Amino acid sequence: MTNTTRTFCLTKRSGERRGRTKTTIAALIQLWAMLLVAVFLLSTDVKAQLYTGSVSGVVTDPSGAVIASALISLEDEEKGFSFKSQTDSEGRYLLRQIPPGTYRIRVEAPGFTAERRSGIKLNVNQNISIDVSLTVGITTTTVDVKAQEGLVAKEDAVVGQVVNRKFINDLPLLDRSVLDLAYLAPGVTEVDANCRGCTANNFVSNGSRGSTADVLLDGVSVTNFEQNSGVQVPVYVPSVDSVEEFKVTQSNFSAEFGFSGATLVNAVTRSGGNDFHGSVYEYLRNDKLNANNFFANANGEERQPLRKNNFGFTLGGPVKKNKTFFFFDYQGLRERTYASATAGVPTLRQRAGDFGEICTLRGASFDSAGLCTDPAGQLYDPYSGSFDPELGGPERSRFIPFNNLVTYQSPGSPKLAGTPYQPRAVPGNLIDPVAKKMIQLFPLPTRAAHSLDDLLADNFFAAGTNTGSNNQFSIKIDHRFSERNQLSAKFARRSSVSHSFNCFDCCRGGALSVP
Repeated sequence: MTNTTRTFCLTKRSGERRGRTKTTIAALIQLWAMLLVAVFLLSTDVKAQLYTGSVSGVVTDPSGAVIASALISLEDEEKGFSFKSQTDSEGRYLLRQIPPGTYRIRVEAPGFTAERRSGIKLNVNQNISIDVSLTVGITTTTVDVKAQEGLVAKEDAVVGQVVNRKFINDLPLLDRSVLDLAYLAPGVTEVDANCRGCTANNFVSNGSRGSTADVLLDGVSVTNFEQNSGVQVPVYVPSVDSVEEFKVTQSNFSAEFGFSGATLVNAVTRSGGNDFHGSVYEYLRNDKLNANNFFANANGEERQPLRKNNFGFTLGGPVKKNKTFFFFDYQGLRERTYASATAGVPTLRQRAGDFGEICTLRGASFDSAGLCTDPAGQLYDPYSGSFDPELGGPERSRFIPFNNLVTYQSPGSPKLAGTPYQPRAVPGNLIDPVAKKMIQLFPLPTRAAHSLDDLLADNFFAAGTNTGSNNQFSIKIDHRFSERNQLSAKFARRSSVSHSFNCFDCCRGGALSVP
């Protein structure tokens, strides 16, 4: 007997942007509209479900002889969904495309005592075998057996690690990224790069390249393939509290899976049951509990804000018991992090047009004519000199005394006489008026430069706060039309906004006037 599960996942992600996002009500209206269209368009059964499993086995009597036509009933302990089958002439039964969950199985046949086993855990994409031996007895009598955990999957040779809800609940997660638990799988290690963790699947699995594992969410790939790079980036990562379990499969997965560099992360999100369940949480970090940053403290800066609030809630339950269920989750993140920057900015003398510090901060000096004793620290008139083929460029001939553009008057070039490109015959005619205004937009130095390196890259320091916010939610609907037809639909949305601190704005009016 074949059980068919219709599944489609609608996932939407919006990246960094300014402005307001759509309201939850509008998004839900959009969800139901798309679900309605999908139901009408989905006219054929979806036979290959990438996260369902199967239950099979053989039914025998006390002598070991097979029992044909025995009735098999598999029931979801939380939703009440049941799947039925019957043994063939060789006593074998098969229940296919069973969603992950906790089940009880009942086996009965005329002339034998019925047997019921409970607590059967079927993991994502798992194929398990349960053999049952019935005893001769009254048909109305039922023997209850508590199933053992950790059933061996003998139906395939797939190698992988299942991370179930107990792991997800009990193990610590620093940044609450559920796929960090993939490191529990044997052979999974960190990448040896500065970009570790920059994508949720950036790990090395049995020697494979980082960021090549495909990530499935309820049977749908949520990775975006970067062309010509071989890198796959998950565009949506579900919140920790919305994931039921996932499986890290590293070898021998079947041909229905692809788009992977030898590793597959197959995740299933939580569903509602016949009882209402929910949770509310918040995780907090605050700068009041931290010491000051070393560099900020060295520069006399106060401790900057470092605040992180990660909060959310989940709610799941029945719309109609044993028929329709829902599960909704929301997660928000508000983050304020410290940031600092060092740079080289024009000094007061340079803002006025005097670049004598280029010479003196090298340890050189000017002679009586204003020529720097170090040629590398001397400025020359760009209108002077001629092209030297041996040097590969212009031959410098007229230096600017003391590197002071304010007092220097360039004679220009005879070749430009009578054209608008000839500089005016006034002191400071090499100073471009646009550049003169633009240089005033730089912040003032916050400390004196004692070397050329300080002047070029280290006479300005600023500290501030980077801000970021993230909102994501998902809703999952499970509906049972009949024993053979089930609909599972999911809509997820994520939006984020981030702003880096403006080191120029934070220092205007407060910078030191260092000459």
